[in-house]
Amino acid sequence: MYVIVLVLIQVGQHRIASDQVLYPSMEMCETARGILVTQLEASKPTEEAFSFSKCTKLSFEADKTKVTL
Repeated sequence: MYVIVLVLIQVGQHRIASDQVLYPSMEMCETARGILVTQLEASKPTEEAFSFSKCTKLSFEADKTKVTL
């Protein structure tokens, strides 16, 4: 499974976000990430605001209590 991780930065402050979706493949995640980045860029509150994003794989430990990004 893959997730999109976003770091949104504006006026020296940051927020960590996700679109709250689990993707079955990296390809599907990257496609959704591209769309999301385009939407964020078009709606950013100021010209100075920016974001970083990445699709990352979730791997679960055998005991299911730990998640590795």
